Amino acid sequence: MTKSIKLKLIECIKDMVAQIGWTQTEAAHNMNISRSLFCKMMGGQIKGVSEWRLMECLAVLGSDIKILIIPTQCSQGKIEMERIYVPSKKEQHPTL
Repeated sequence: MTKSIKLKLIECIKDMVAQIGWTQTEAAHNMNISRSLFCKMMGGQIKGVSEWRLMECLAVLGSDIKILIIPTQCSQGKIEMERIYVPSKKEQHPTL
C-alpha cells in the first residue's frame, strides 16, 4: 500500500514540475534534493524516499497537503489519496 501512495505522489510531482517548466536540475535544486535523487524518483525508484519527503516536494511546488483521519463506517478503514486538479493561471486565462 505504501508503494502505491509513493508512486501517486511522484506522479503529482512529475505533473507539477512539467506544468511549471523546470528542468531536472532546477526542480532538484528548488526541492533541496540531489539531481540524482530527483531522477531516480521520477523513474519510480522509491527506495529510501519517505512519503513525508515527497509531500515536502509537493509543498515546494505549490501544493497544500491535508491528511484526514476520520471514523469509518466499515469494520476496517481504508487509505486513499485524492488529487484535486486546479488549472494553472495560463490555462484559466489563455491570454496571459
